Amino acid sequence: MKTKKFDAVVACGGYGTRLKALTNDIPKPLFLLNGKSTLERCIKELDTYQFKNVILTIGFKSNKFFELIEQLNKKYRINIEVFLEKKPMGECGALWIIKDKLCDDFLFINGDIIFSIEFKKLLNFHKRLSSNLTLVTHTCDHPEDSDLVSVPNGSLVEDIFLKGKNKEIKKNAYLGNSGICVINKFSLDKIGPPIKNQSNSIFHYIVKNLFDLNINVFSYNTTEYIKDMGTPKRFRVVEEDLSSNKVNKKNYINLQKTLFLDRDNTLIKCETGKYILKKEDIDFYRENIEKIIPISLNYDFVCLITNQPTISMGKLSLKDLNEINSLIIKFCLSVGLKIDVVTFCPHHPHKGFEGEIQILKQDCFCRKPNPGLFFEQSFLRNIDLKESLMIGDSQNDLFAALNAGCKFLNVNDL
Repeated sequence: MKTKKFDAVVACGGYGTRLKALTNDIPKPLFLLNGKSTLERCIKELDTYQFKNVILTIGFKSNKFFELIEQLNKKYRINIEVFLEKKPMGECGALWIIKDKLCDDFLFINGDIIFSIEFKKLLNFHKRLSSNLTLVTHTCDHPEDSDLVSVPNGSLVEDIFLKGKNKEIKKNAYLGNSGICVINKFSLDKIGPPIKNQSNSIFHYIVKNLFDLNINVFSYNTTEYIKDMGTPKRFRVVEEDLSSNKVNKKNYINLQKTLFLDRDNTLIKCETGKYILKKEDIDFYRENIEKIIPISLNYDFVCLITNQPTISMGKLSLKDLNEINSLIIKFCLSVGLKIDVVTFCPHHPHKGFEGEIQILKQDCFCRKPNPGLFFEQSFLRNIDLKESLMIGDSQNDLFAALNAGCKFLNVNDL
């Protein structure tokens, strides 16, 4: 008889201290939002994507879970079982005990988040890269109290920033840990379980230790809806988003209406023939950004799309570009414009620059006015290009939008 393996773990053992004014003694995963618990919403999403066996790790007020679990097992096609922590084991401590019951690659979800994501895309990403650990990340709207990652090439995590530490360095990162990840269970053997007095969160223990061992960790950056309800303020926001159907609308199974933004001379100033090579070169067009904010509210997400030939010229590293873009994104966020995605072309067709990178000297399909970056994002995020808009300042931006089938608006006409 084939042994049953669990393809998802949902961590539900937390105390929910910050939300206790609302929840009283009800565990956060069981507390009702618009008539349905966070746990049931999670199970419903997993059922939609045909996960078969889910194990819940529970501890705090564990007796309150069993009646709902019995109901969920009858209502949905998923087999739900429980690992009961006799003493608190934190977010990930139980994984080493239940490891033999898990699929080789399993999904891990914090039990206090509301989400709707296209899991097939996430799992394909994880498998395609043979990832040990894939973090689901998004542009964080509260970066100063969040765990962040730096991902200069768009997928491989090259630096991590733990909440409460490295505050100055953190300013150069904007992608936040969402509370969802895919873990290859054999990577757990490489670090062993946490011991007494060690942090036992996914990010502070598993991510940090794998990263310190130079084991590849990948970032799956999505614009889909993932939000924790850990504070009363965030709880109210989630309530409103559920009522307005924003949660489901942002799932990539639905066509996404996107606002594409050029960077140089749209959001920041850049003289003709010059390049932005360090953070001191950044000079914002704040008036443009403020005019773009109300336009952005009509779109599902915002994508920064920019030519960066300085990479191929050898004038700028991917890390430096990521730090510059991070500062731009965080400034825009501070004034009300959330940029969800960054995509760039690193190529340039001309040779003759000292220190240039030969392999990037090419006439590519992604350099505006060619539409390659638009098509790439459309494939990754199910974008309806005909309903999307590009705002830029140049003829290259205009023709790139037209070549991609997008609408165009010159920033000078705002």
